[in-house]
Amino acid sequence: MTARPLKRSVGLALVLSMAGTLAACGGSSGSSGKVKIEFFQSKSESIAVVNKLIKEFEQSHPDITVVQNNAPDALTALKTALVKGNVPDVIAVNVSVYNDVAKTNVLAPQTGTAAAKAVNATAAIDYTNKAGQTGGKTYALPWTVNAQVVLYDKDEFAKLGLRVPTTWAEFVQTAQKIKAAGQQPFEFTWKDNWTAKLLLNSLAGPTQGSDFWQKLQGGSATFAGSAAYRTATDRLLQLKKFAQSDPFGTTYDDGNAAFANGKSAMYVQGTWAIPEITAINAHKNIGEFVLPTGDTASQNLLLSGPDSVVGVAKSGSHEKQAQEFVDFLFSKSAQQEYADDQHLISVRNDVAPSDSGLAQLKKEWIDTDKTAMYPDGMFTGASNLAGLTQTFLYDGNAKKYLGDVDSDFGKNGIK
Repeated sequence: MTARPLKRSVGLALVLSMAGTLAACGGSSGSSGKVKIEFFQSKSESIAVVNKLIKEFEQSHPDITVVQNNAPDALTALKTALVKGNVPDVIAVNVSVYNDVAKTNVLAPQTGTAAAKAVNATAAIDYTNKAGQTGGKTYALPWTVNAQVVLYDKDEFAKLGLRVPTTWAEFVQTAQKIKAAGQQPFEFTWKDNWTAKLLLNSLAGPTQGSDFWQKLQGGSATFAGSAAYRTATDRLLQLKKFAQSDPFGTTYDDGNAAFANGKSAMYVQGTWAIPEITAINAHKNIGEFVLPTGDTASQNLLLSGPDSVVGVAKSGSHEKQAQEFVDFLFSKSAQQEYADDQHLISVRNDVAPSDSGLAQLKKEWIDTDKTAMYPDGMFTGASNLAGLTQTFLYDGNAKKYLGDVDSDFGKNGIK
């Protein structure tokens, strides 16, 4: 799943180079007597804060050195590493990639660890276990919880006299009013196909039903036969009408910059994009609201789930030290620092979001169980759901698209 951004294009040379790095960085003991462990993680946005956390950990654990290995194309890099027998000591990936990792049986159980005891987000743990097909056993822990929302320019909304929409009809009307005022309603970034899938998640996740995945697995439901997904395809094309002139030539980074610089009033993204937006424009007055898919406000659900999950390689020569590092990542201070930096929500009850918008999302939606799962979390990392959705947004062939998604689930669905 997960739904946070993973930039998935990586060349063969880089994969081979990464394999070499994995071989060099795997747990070892240097000449100084220090134990060196590798932390493999796939979020490019978090490189800097992870380096800060590593320094803090090393200060209190002078006998351990942690080397961060960031690989946006986690699935390819990990497969290469596993083939070579170079398993990273600590692995942090999104849930879809975790499914592939869990199947290799390389992770140690987290039950009973200090990290596991710190996690209060039981729904996120349950989903992680289900997505990893671990039979209810916990081999990885949700590091933080994310939220996929509509970011909006609060100053522009105030200037145009707009209120936050709470139904689908109001959402479309809001976009129409912005366009009529000569402003750009949305900035879509479909050159990166995962952002096309992101929009599908926002529209279908809250409406597909809590038992849809189970029905898919049992063969009693299909995407093509789902009223929710047929409606979602209609709405995808409806929102396309409010896109900028070239959404297929716009990348995620371009979209962040465009929204930061006032080129659109709304931006459908995860809260994880906010740090990158404010890095461009620190004075941007950003609001957040749940994309309304219901005919009434009470029907709406927040798309939310584990942003990434963390596990420890079992039977490694430094499993103890690796677990100490994971326990540190789930400590109160580390959770506060990481969640605030990444604009995510901690999995600990005693760590509150510093951002008022996130605090409101947590209080009104997550804490009251008004959430929905990510549709892409029903697929393994090998799925082409992103590419299929990008193609559909380009050609508009809904019947072919939903049939192709059914075929993709048949090959790459989590069964």
